[in-house]
Amino acid sequence: MKQSKAAYWVVRSLLGLTVIIAALFYISSHDEFYTLSDKALITRKWIASFFRAERRRTDYPVRVRQNGENPPADSAWIAQILNWPGPVGIGPTKEQAIAQLEENLEDIRKHREQMPRPGTEVPIEFAPSARVDSNPPLRDDFIARVLGFAPDSFIFMSDESSLHDFGDATHVAELQKKISDIYGIDVSDLKDARICDILERIQNDKTKESLSKRQE
Repeated sequence: MKQSKAAYWVVRSLLGLTVIIAALFYISSHDEFYTLSDKALITRKWIASFFRAERRRTDYPVRVRQNGENPPADSAWIAQILNWPGPVGIGPTKEQAIAQLEENLEDIRKHREQMPRPGTEVPIEFAPSARVDSNPPLRDDFIARVLGFAPDSFIFMSDESSLHDFGDATHVAELQKKISDIYGIDVSDLKDARICDILERIQNDKTKESLSKRQE
């Protein structure tokens, strides 16, 4: 009996030591971009993921921060999943940014067979971006004034990116109104709300306006 108890504690101690070594290795392997606190959170969520079947927003390492200096009131906070550069949430408060991130995660869940393990590095899947990158000043202006991201935020957009990637139907309608207010064009007829189509419509409108002024 005593021998079986001793063997149990030896196995348990070895397992604990293995987890600690794995955690230390995992922490040291992350990008220098992350703080020690970020790395610890990533590692904790990664270890916990082996004991959970479902993967919800609370299972992922989430960082919530202010969206740069003097951001628009409706996008003052940004919520991001560490090691996964895709899903984001923005909002006027921390709680609303997290809530939007949760909605976006559920949207992603509908189109994936399996959600990534929390804490693991999810590679960026680069889709073509020739159209969306054809006018960098307009693209950057759109990201800042419409989507509400600070200039120093890392936001990758491809030709497949849509307003729907940044929120639910209500938020998409708000973004469409913002586009109308800022650029003076209606994009509500673009059902897919692809950003490359929106940028091209803005650019074409500017070109027409410029030609009209020259003719005058």
